[in-house]
Amino acid sequence: MISYMETVVPAGSPAHGSRGEEGRIQLYGWDSRTETWNGPTGLTLSLRGSRRLLHALQATPGRSWYGPVNCGAPGEAPTRFFSLIHSLCDCAVAMIYCNDSRTGPIEIVAVVPAEMRARLRPDFAFEFVSFARFLGALSEGGALTVHDLIEAAIRGSQFSEALVFSISTGLWTSDLDHVLSCCVERIVLSMLEWVAER
Repeated sequence: MISYMETVVPAGSPAHGSRGEEGRIQLYGWDSRTETWNGPTGLTLSLRGSRRLLHALQATPGRSWYGPVNCGAPGEAPTRFFSLIHSLCDCAVAMIYCNDSRTGPIEIVAVVPAEMRARLRPDFAFEFVSFARFLGALSEGGALTVHDLIEAAIRGSQFSEALVFSISTGLWTSDLDHVLSCCVERIVLSMLEWVAER
């Protein structure tokens, strides 16, 4: 399960701000190993996003980028991941792979910047869940549950809030979840900035 460590800002704290504050990010996640949902978790847009990744995304001529992302938890050697990122009309989607993964992504992430909330497709939840199901990340029952939870999250959030939906596929060893969390955090924050600029 994704912990997102230092960028989490507890609800109700002074740094968290009011419900309608611009720049808020709400993270929701599904752990396919345990079939559990978590969120919303408040994130803040901070310097923990990868500047190198953001510059690579900004320099890409098209709407897709693939490349390595080196991430590590504090005090540990960096781990090499690979990410395939697509910018769409109302969101961006990333698939994150470990260095030697040949079985599929270890994490699938969709980000919806606040600037794009008004034009979010009505079928967004269905399409994202169908994509994750096609990649083998969700069971049939899990797909139905995640679809309904994403729909509820969209309805229950403010247009001023960016949304992040993350599906952990279970292909990454659970004792290194904290390393994957750091990587997903960096990619998410960079994606949000990139897509909002497009």
